[in-house]
Amino acid sequence: MDTEGERFAVTANGREFVGRAFGEGEPWLCLHGFPDDPRTFDRLAAELDGVRLLAPYMRGYGPTGGSPDDDYSPAAIGRDAAALAEALDTRFVVGHDWGAVAAYGALRSDTVERAATMAVPPRFDALLFAYPSQFLRSWYIWLFQAPGAVRLLRARDFALVDALYGSWSPGFDDEAHVARVKRTLAEGDTAANAVAYYRDMVAATVEGVRANGIRDPSEGHVFETPTLLLTGADDRCIGTQLYDRAGEAFETCRVGRVRDAGHFLHRERPAVVADELRAWFA
Repeated sequence: MDTEGERFAVTANGREFVGRAFGEGEPWLCLHGFPDDPRTFDRLAAELDGVRLLAPYMRGYGPTGGSPDDDYSPAAIGRDAAALAEALDTRFVVGHDWGAVAAYGALRSDTVERAATMAVPPRFDALLFAYPSQFLRSWYIWLFQAPGAVRLLRARDFALVDALYGSWSPGFDDEAHVARVKRTLAEGDTAANAVAYYRDMVAATVEGVRANGIRDPSEGHVFETPTLLLTGADDRCIGTQLYDRAGEAFETCRVGRVRDAGHFLHRERPAVVADELRAWFA
């Protein structure tokens, strides 16, 4: 199995994205999250024939440069995703974690025909208030608002990354992948940029609450793009119960709960996730 992928570069949204490509066939844009990098999709690629997974390093990660305007907001990465889908000439987008957030932004464009997201439901900012227990699960988000967050993330060879993988996906054992993710986070300003994603998200949420009050999860943009929403049944990062109302955000969608999987379901149960994706995009 090719675990590194073929390196590629593409210009989209006014910046160069470097990425990894796996397999041969119809192109799918795959967007990674945190703490992760494009090679997170290697196991999924091994289960898919006739598909070429194109997985760029997200804005500010590894060899993809940071944002010159220091914008790592959900809106900014959504624009990246839409531009990447167009530049790579793909009809289908798959996003995990922050990649899911970016994919929702791309759905606002006319570029994407179908999409699949994993581990983060739409309207997450509103769901935080609707499901108070999620505030506790999201402790790392509040930790990343602290002035010393980047230093803490880097401490003891990114020990926090080990803790997040272990707690988000109980029983998950993938030391080799975690080690390469740490190498990506150690590259340049990647760690600081990764933390900036969370700071910009919280800033946008706070601004929205100040302007309009706490939003009900039933309110918001309704996506026309048919979307598959996958969640690990044992996800301890973002509770699977947040998907109970996910359908309110779409004209057409399907929610799938993957058994015996946590937050990194595409690495824990790649064959199951591949079957779901193959059926959805067929």
